[in-house]
Amino acid sequence: MGGPHPKNPSLAPFNRRVTRLADTLEYFSETSAQLQHTYKTLENKISELTQDLDRVSAEKDAENQKKEVLAARMQALLNFLPGGVIVLDSRGYVVQSNPAARQLLDHRLQGSLWRSVINECFSPRNDDGLEVSTKAGRRINIATSSMGDAKNSEGQIILLTDITETRDLQKKLSRNQRLSAMGKMVSALAHQVRTPLTAAVLYAGHLCNEDLDVDKRRLFSKKILSRLNHMERQVRDMLLFVKSELPLNDQLSIADLEYELVEATEVMLSTSDLHCEWDCDRGSSMKIKCHRDALTSALVNLVNNALQARKDISDRQAYLHISLRAKPDCLSITIKDRGRGMDAAQLAAVQDIFFTTKAQGTGLGLAVVTAVTRAHGGKFKLHSAPGEGTTAEVCIPAVNTVTV
Repeated sequence: MGGPHPKNPSLAPFNRRVTRLADTLEYFSETSAQLQHTYKTLENKISELTQDLDRVSAEKDAENQKKEVLAARMQALLNFLPGGVIVLDSRGYVVQSNPAARQLLDHRLQGSLWRSVINECFSPRNDDGLEVSTKAGRRINIATSSMGDAKNSEGQIILLTDITETRDLQKKLSRNQRLSAMGKMVSALAHQVRTPLTAAVLYAGHLCNEDLDVDKRRLFSKKILSRLNHMERQVRDMLLFVKSELPLNDQLSIADLEYELVEATEVMLSTSDLHCEWDCDRGSSMKIKCHRDALTSALVNLVNNALQARKDISDRQAYLHISLRAKPDCLSITIKDRGRGMDAAQLAAVQDIFFTTKAQGTGLGLAVVTAVTRAHGGKFKLHSAPGEGTTAEVCIPAVNTVTV
């Protein structure tokens, strides 16, 4: 009988080993393929990273070049700056400075402790103000700025500005302004004194006439005295204007000040056609510290201005209102007239020294009022409108509000 040839049992183990070897070879082949694919992927990734690294490096190089160019420009700018620049570290040592700083302080600076530089280079004076003087006589303005935040300060930048020439120019300008104002003042005083002086000389000449009767002698004597008093008032106003400070040794109540003002204005009011109305807090306990004569003279100037404003106005009743009223923290003195008034431009100009709307005026009246009011720590205000008259208000601090 024919049929399949029977397997040899002795070959079975060999066949199994062959099968396992084939499986192993297949697995090895698959693993090798995977490794080759992974290697290829890794190789591509490395290539990409290398390209990225090259790009970033190129960008960094370009950025560093820009920073180097910027640093060079900043260094050149620092070198050519007219002001001195000093950089301190967190310990207060100088780590950088420009030539202007070294020249201003005449010090090498680098590596020095800033506190030691201050002691070696600066010599403060009483008139320094907001700047400080160097030992070489230069006036230096110092500005500082911290680097970093408040918690983590990395040091400071110090800017030194030489303002010596600026201060000298300011002094020269101030001197020229004072000389100009003094010239105007002397001119105004000479003009104002000349007229009454001429009249006084004329009347004195009449007194030399031996045939003059007693009544005329008395009349001319009064006129001479009147002209001399007028000149004395002009000189007094000038002195009040130039004084920056006044001793406030007098303490007056409202009633006291009213009495002083009534006495001082009695003659000028009695010889005018003005109706004067007084409104005073005579029962008030408020008192002010003042310079009696200076304050009274300033208020007399305001009354005189009101009288002058009343001239050439005949279409209404002559009227003057003077009030002394107690306010919460000051005494308010108000003088109101019914004169022609002033427009906004005149109101602004009239408070300038030597400006006057009167042909024979000096323009010192309101300047004196302003100076005296300021010396008392008070305020002076003017309110006016064309056809409505003018109101002048002087506010003087009460005793308990005066700053000592």
